[in-house]
Amino acid sequence: MDSGTLLIALKETREALTMDTTMAAARGRPRRAVRRLALAAALAGLTLAAGVGSAPASGVTGGTPAEGYAFAAHIQAGELGRGCSGALIDPEWVATSAACFTGAGAPAEVTTVTVGRPDLSVSGGQQRRVVDVVPHPDRVLALAKLSAPVIDITPVPVAAVAPAAGETLQVLGYGRTATAWVPGRLHRGDLTVQAVGGATIDLAPAAGTSAGVCKGDAGGPALRPRGGGFELVGVHATSGQAGCLKAPDGATATATETRLDDIAGWVRQTVRGGTFVRLPTSAAVLDTRGSIGGAPGVKAAGATTSFQVTGVGGVPATGVTAVLVDITAVTTTAGMYLTVFPEGTTRPAALSTLNVSANQVLSNSAVVTVPGSGRLSVYNSAGGVHIVVDVQGYYTRTGTSGGGYVPVTPTRVVDTRSGLGGGGTTTIPSGGSRTFPFTGGVIPAGASAAFVDLIATGATAQGWIGTYATGGANRSVMDYVPGTTSHGVSVRLGTDGRATFTNNSGSPIHLVMTATGYFTGAPATGAGLRTLAARRLVDTRGNAAPIAANGTVDIATGLPPGATAVVNFIVVDNTAAGYLRAWPVGGAEPATSLSNYPPAADVARGGLAQVPVGTDGKIRVRNVSAYTFGAKQESDRAAAVDAFLMLAAGTEPFAGEVGAALADLATDSSVKLNRVLPALTDVHRSGASAAVWELLTAALPPLLAASHRAVPDLLELATQVAVTIGARTEIPGLAAAAARPGSSRLVREAKRLQSTLTT
Repeated sequence: MDSGTLLIALKETREALTMDTTMAAARGRPRRAVRRLALAAALAGLTLAAGVGSAPASGVTGGTPAEGYAFAAHIQAGELGRGCSGALIDPEWVATSAACFTGAGAPAEVTTVTVGRPDLSVSGGQQRRVVDVVPHPDRVLALAKLSAPVIDITPVPVAAVAPAAGETLQVLGYGRTATAWVPGRLHRGDLTVQAVGGATIDLAPAAGTSAGVCKGDAGGPALRPRGGGFELVGVHATSGQAGCLKAPDGATATATETRLDDIAGWVRQTVRGGTFVRLPTSAAVLDTRGSIGGAPGVKAAGATTSFQVTGVGGVPATGVTAVLVDITAVTTTAGMYLTVFPEGTTRPAALSTLNVSANQVLSNSAVVTVPGSGRLSVYNSAGGVHIVVDVQGYYTRTGTSGGGYVPVTPTRVVDTRSGLGGGGTTTIPSGGSRTFPFTGGVIPAGASAAFVDLIATGATAQGWIGTYATGGANRSVMDYVPGTTSHGVSVRLGTDGRATFTNNSGSPIHLVMTATGYFTGAPATGAGLRTLAARRLVDTRGNAAPIAANGTVDIATGLPPGATAVVNFIVVDNTAAGYLRAWPVGGAEPATSLSNYPPAADVARGGLAQVPVGTDGKIRVRNVSAYTFGAKQESDRAAAVDAFLMLAAGTEPFAGEVGAALADLATDSSVKLNRVLPALTDVHRSGASAAVWELLTAALPPLLAASHRAVPDLLELATQVAVTIGARTEIPGLAAAAARPGSSRLVREAKRLQSTLTT
């Protein structure tokens, strides 16, 4: 993540996903009082459909103090610098006069916008910094982007129809009055339209009034009443200053407004955020194993490496606001993390983009704001590592290319285990490929790209997955490790709505993909991307209790309902496998995962996802794991049963990993199987017998080899399950146990199970 992103962290929850709260030392491993699951989520941006809402905003000389105009904005450049007025036209944008700023980009001085506070001498309302200024090319108009959305004040919509001569408009401003140099509050007056030009509107005081526009009012709104609210007709450009304190000789009572109705399209395109262009082939912008990016060599702990992204590999040299990158750590020498951020900005010290363990080659995706230099930086926290960064696509505000984003209900579109998506139920072999259709269901024909949660599962070796549409070249979108790896990726679609995936590894794998959204084929449709300043929203280490198996946590994002958050979920220091679900508060919980985590991550495992924001700007995250089977508290074991049943109802592979972990912990005496057996029996009786069988076939071989005292009970349960599902699976070590001399219970139960499986 980067300084243009917003962080949500659920860092370091105590493991509610463990089988016991105390772990005994064994096999030379240190004792740990508790095992933890740390869950972090970083919001890399949001997509939000352009539009401006309606509601009231708030010195105008000769006018009156104004209340009920919450969208009115006071703009202050520097602590004692010039002041201007403006109007909130979008949760992230204020319209004002171009004369209030010295040019485009981030202001040279710290500039603060206050909205919802008609009296500046009291508290209330909202304050934000201006982080970007976009002047109109031909008019005295600037749009100022705020450091974070204002979600509790409704913006004022931009008028679609020009005013007519003789029409009375309400004008607002925080500027000078007839008696006060700096009144410190919003004033309102009524002015009448004298003439409407191609770019301006001429105003004069309404009959019987003496209202006028003064210094400090520049950029303030001229409003037309509409229904129960207002619409923005123009912003103050120049004034004759008559009636203002210290007005010059010859001052007139006229004012000129910058007209907005005929450039409403430009306003919408600017505030809606960047449209996405998926490159035909991901662009290699950094590879420290060679010369790409100009920074060759292993990167040591604490190193920051900068590299160019604009003007490289099909990414335009100008007009790029953000990029979607695939970042890979190659052959790390220690557990560490990488953080990608815009060059020249302060690195968010607490945030990570990619977390890896020693000797892994692993990737994650990230959305990163692109600064004016067109360069990004990547920081390495520990050890030595080679770094590879590819750009999957870029975001632009030009309005002439790319497509907007449309979220969909998370929907499984590919699963090679079941044959979903075509191509049969076989794995994709080493060096193999498979082509899948993506359109025709939740993704319509004509979509330029899909955004999917990509899962590589069943891997026995490291490797990478490439993807391309017809005419593209094979390039990595994910580097995976043995077991299961998942994170979000963008998939360029051909005109036929199809894309090809390749497996570049010594191991066959299954692929599972869940569509969470798509990018349209036209820049005027869908939602644009808006990047935000990184900040931590929640840290579950401060919670009274951990996120238990099957438990949920609500995260306040600070974003408006209806936005889609680009989130990086990170599971840290866990000892059990599972996955996360995420959905908007107030919405329906999806049946599919968004981030799968392994049974024991040495450092952490992260995954990019896109999650719609719900009621009160919140998203809800559920931890789906079955690893509290051995917990001391019956309520925790009951939660594990519920979680196991939820997992079994899904399509994610999990039970074998649970069984292997159970065997490992039971062998270490870290979990008591007499607590696990009743929970497993409940699951079996609840109908998830196939999943219990998968668990038992993974757990029994190492437990048989260790002659664990609870093996007879497990064998008895295994026989019951095998009879129920008609199992015929060979279990390593079972025949040898059945052939042992004597008539111990272990031998008797082993013979019963062996007979069930072979007859």
